[in-house]
Amino acid sequence: MRLCGQISVELNVGDYIEAADHQKRLEGILKQVRDAYPDATLAMRERRPRKALALTRAARRSAATGALNRYTDN
Repeated sequence: MRLCGQISVELNVGDYIEAADHQKRLEGILKQVRDAYPDATLAMRERRPRKALALTRAARRSAATGALNRYTDN
C-alpha cells in the first residue's frame, strides 16, 4: 500500500524576493524531513483567488410517487 502525506503552508507574500526567502526556509525544513523520508519533495505554486460563480436555482422536481407510468400502443 502506498500513502501520501501532505503538509500545506499558505504564505502571503508581497513580491518574488519575499517568496524566495520563504522558499529557502522551507527547503531547510525539507532537509530535516528527508532524514526520515528521503523521497520527500517540495512544490511551490501561486494560488489565485477563485472567481465567484453565479448560483442558479435547481429545476423544480415533479412529485414522484415511485409508481410506474402506464404506456399504451396507439
